Amino acid sequence: MDQKRKKYFDKEQAVVFIIIVILTMASWIYTARASVSGSGMSMDMTGAVDPEMDAQMAGRLTEAAWKPVMLPFSMFVPMWVVMCIGMMLPTAVPMIFAFDIISKRRRKQGFGNSSSYLFIGGYILLWALFGIICWLAGEGIMLLIGNRFTSWIHTLWGVAAVFLIAGIYQLSPFKDACMRGCQHPLSFIMHNWKAGAGGALLMGMKHGMECIGCCWALMIVLFPLGMMNLFWMGLFTLIMFFEKNSRFGTLLSKIVGWLLLIAGIMLMILGGVMALI
Repeated sequence: MDQKRKKYFDKEQAVVFIIIVILTMASWIYTARASVSGSGMSMDMTGAVDPEMDAQMAGRLTEAAWKPVMLPFSMFVPMWVVMCIGMMLPTAVPMIFAFDIISKRRRKQGFGNSSSYLFIGGYILLWALFGIICWLAGEGIMLLIGNRFTSWIHTLWGVAAVFLIAGIYQLSPFKDACMRGCQHPLSFIMHNWKAGAGGALLMGMKHGMECIGCCWALMIVLFPLGMMNLFWMGLFTLIMFFEKNSRFGTLLSKIVGWLLLIAGIMLMILGGVMALI
């Protein structure tokens, strides 16, 4: 057993693991500072607070207390990327190590060199692109129905709808199909192998796409709960990690799905009762 561990956790993997840990810790530290200051983007390049941007964020947070709002693109996307690095990168560690193992074997067989760093880059790139899609979708929804959120009851119904959509997806066969790919790293790498630097980037993007298919519903639940809320980020990170990397991942996915459905139904009923009062 010790020889196997030594064989599959060499110096190169140790460096990759340390880099992942540093990126994850930096993301969480940044998020913690942002949540305390109330603005993820209020610091300029010198570290000084930008009063104008901070005031803008404060105004948006006040407005968001009773109606949904979308952050500007320049604020949302960097916050999203930081959040995804902190939450999603740790869940992909087994897949990254599986890629590294197969890459070394292929290299010894003369099939070219592939970089784990490019694999990671492709993975993060796909999550960043998904964040842009989320922002565009959010802006579209706000344009269509934003003016209809005239009270906190309408917002309550909106949150209930998000919970119901996420809960239904958690229980769907589409979720199961995407999760199976994440749960079997070596099988995924073997069936999707592409040699070279470009191949590593494309494989990272392919895994990012499958990971998004597995986890997008839980990520959108963070919108009403709070994108930079450390408690919910931590809880959902643990849920997604164990969904993808434990024997009871499928069961956990179903339990979370039913909890989201129950929460959505309760919020919908509460909103209806309050509307009648």
